Amino acid sequence: MSELYKSNVSRGKDRRTFDQAFDLDPLKIQQIFASANTGYVKPQSRLASELTEKDPAISQAWGVRVAAIAACPWEMVGGSTESRTAISRALKDIQPSYDTGLSTFSELLQFMQSAVMHGFALAKTEWSLGGGGIKGFEIFAQSCFSYTGEDLPYFQEDEGHNREASSVIFPKYPHWVYHTSTNSRDSEPLRSGIVRPLAYLYAFRRHVQIEYMSGLEKYGMPMPFVGVEGLLYDDDNTNKVKVEDMLSSMTYNGYVIHDKEAMEMTFPTAASGFNADDFIKYLELSEKQIFRIILGQDSTSSADNSNRSTAQVHNLVRADMLASDSIAIEETINNQIIKPLFEFHNFTGDKPRFRFKLKGVSELQEMAKVVETLDKAGYETEEKVLTEKFGLPIKRKEQTEEVQNVD
Repeated sequence: MSELYKSNVSRGKDRRTFDQAFDLDPLKIQQIFASANTGYVKPQSRLASELTEKDPAISQAWGVRVAAIAACPWEMVGGSTESRTAISRALKDIQPSYDTGLSTFSELLQFMQSAVMHGFALAKTEWSLGGGGIKGFEIFAQSCFSYTGEDLPYFQEDEGHNREASSVIFPKYPHWVYHTSTNSRDSEPLRSGIVRPLAYLYAFRRHVQIEYMSGLEKYGMPMPFVGVEGLLYDDDNTNKVKVEDMLSSMTYNGYVIHDKEAMEMTFPTAASGFNADDFIKYLELSEKQIFRIILGQDSTSSADNSNRSTAQVHNLVRADMLASDSIAIEETINNQIIKPLFEFHNFTGDKPRFRFKLKGVSELQEMAKVVETLDKAGYETEEKVLTEKFGLPIKRKEQTEEVQNVD
């Protein structure tokens, strides 16, 4: 393993031996968020990473949202053909070897989506000699940074709050990529991540699940209770061993032997008031809330008064979330990666723009109908506008006049 990779692991990763989510309750969450409000982001960022490991519903929904960006194709639009081709090739040619510890452009796009959970994401751009290309991107865990006393994050190598000049690195353009979930410097990134509502939901779900499992153990798993004569409490009595052997062969959940004359045993029954359905209903309700927070909607709601199916409603809302995420990432890529590449090559004219291809077949068909309607009404649409709207190179067909030969 190279020394460079060892350095990247120690600096850019946060390999911890304890979990912030362990024994999580609302009071602990409040303390974590209060710390983040002062700029010390480590506990909150660690918690954000752990939530997707602890709860299956959070893991599933978050995986869908990340995959939506990771699987989305992209293109370069605008500018000249030369600049579009050169910059697109520069991004696609980023294929670092594994021992460098660097990531590809596609991996960077996927990592930037983590800003939705954490509120922000940072990566270091490794430029090639002269700045004409990019070797790869060094991904940094959010918990490696701090905002204490600053409006922008800085890299804090030590574990404490004390800032020493030798241990502080301020990310600077164009060597770093800094992305926030809203891509706005007017909003506080540490308050905009969805980790905050999810943390409380997880804490409540965890508490309900513990009580639910405890109830099943007490009321749903019958345990034999046997009343015996007091003489059987004598360890020298061979009949006691026989009773114990009999009970051991009957159950693996344990058993109780008591003196029926010396004590009266009461044990949980159906009349105790435990109702497993109450716990299940809450867990199902909270799961829907998780999907609404992460994906904007769950697949069983908001379609009661509509002629659309629930799946269609779900897909429409998810499409809006994807569009919002993509716009934020596009702005960061265009300002912090495309711009320096364009300036280095000394291209002239308009700067090309990075853009995700979000339009589906049905949307393209609807747009085509609009263009057809405008054409029939006598209106023309510019080729450049159509190309940008459809995401496809569109060129108007040449008009040919039919010449009728008259004998």
